[in-house]
Amino acid sequence: AAKPVAASKTAARYTTQVILPALQWIKTGLKLGELQATELRAKNLAGVDVLVGKDGKGTLFCVANLCPHIGTPMSEGADVIGDVIVCPLHGSSF
Repeated sequence: AAKPVAASKTAARYTTQVILPALQWIKTGLKLGELQATELRAKNLAGVDVLVGKDGKGTLFCVANLCPHIGTPMSEGADVIGDVIVCPLHGSSF
C-alpha cells in the first residue's frame, strides 16, 4: 500500500504582497503617453522616492531616486542614454 504523503511545513500559500509588501503595483498618477522617450519624473510612492521614466526606445521603467553610489537624487540632472540612466554627480551608469 502507498504511504500517505505528509503535508509540507510550507504548505500555506503566501502572496507576494504578504511576503514582500514593497513589491506591489502602485499607481503613479502618470499616463504612459505623458512621458516622452528619455524623460524622467520624480515621484513619492507609498513613502519611497522613485524616478519614473522612459528609456531611449520609450520603454517605461522605475528606479530609486537616489544613486546607490552616494545618495545623489537622480531627479536632479540624471540623463537617459539608450537604456542607461547616468547619475548627475559622478556619472555612474545603471
